[in-house]
Amino acid sequence: MLLSTQGAFMLDTTTGFIQELNKETNKPIFLYTIFDFDDASHNLNLAEYKTDVTFDSVLYSATPINHDKISENAQNEIDSVRVKVSNVSRVIQNYLELYNWRGKKVRMRLVWANRLEYIDDKIDFTYYIDSYTANQDVAEFVLLPKIDVLSVMLPRRTYSRNYCQWKFKGTECAYAGTETACNKTQQRCQELENYIRFGGFPSIPSRQLTIA
Repeated sequence: MLLSTQGAFMLDTTTGFIQELNKETNKPIFLYTIFDFDDASHNLNLAEYKTDVTFDSVLYSATPINHDKISENAQNEIDSVRVKVSNVSRVIQNYLELYNWRGKKVRMRLVWANRLEYIDDKIDFTYYIDSYTANQDVAEFVLLPKIDVLSVMLPRRTYSRNYCQWKFKGTECAYAGTETACNKTQQRCQELENYIRFGGFPSIPSRQLTIA
C-alpha cells in the first residue's frame, strides 16, 4: 500500500508492518537522519532508542531525542514539527556552530524493533530545518514539511560566542597570511593575529546559539 500527502511523507507498508502497528504492546522506533550535516555529504543518523539501531545497513546512534506529534492542518498538509535533542555533551551545538543547518533535509523514519530486517516496513517523514536554538541542555529545531524554507536567502546570521561565522580568508575575515586552515575558534583567530576580524560574539554570556 502506498500513500502520500503533498510530498510531505511516504507511507510504504507491508502486511507485517500493519500487523505490528495494530499491536498495542509494540512501540515504534523513530530514526532521524540529517542529510549533509557537515557540508561534505555526510549524514548524521540518530535513534530515539535505548541502544544503537541498524536499519537497511545504516547505523543510527542511540540519542535522547524526540519530536512533537505529527499532524495535518486544515489544508490536509503536514504541519511543522519541533524536534528536541540532548545538548549535554555539546556535540550537537558544536556542529551548529561550525555549520549552518538551516534548510538541511531531515528524515524521520518510523520502524519496529522486532522487524528491523524488513527494510520495506517503514514510514518516512521528510522535513527541512527552518530554525534552531541551543542551550546547555537541549537543542531544538523547527522543521517544515516543504522546501519553501530555501526561498529565503541563506545563511541567516548565526550568533555564536566561541566560533567565527566568516569564511576563512573571505572578505569579512580578510586574513592575508600564509596559514591555510582555521578552525574558526577565538583561540585560532588570536594565534593568527586576526582577532579584530573575529566573526563571533564573545559578549554573549553563555554557550547559547540561535538561528532564525
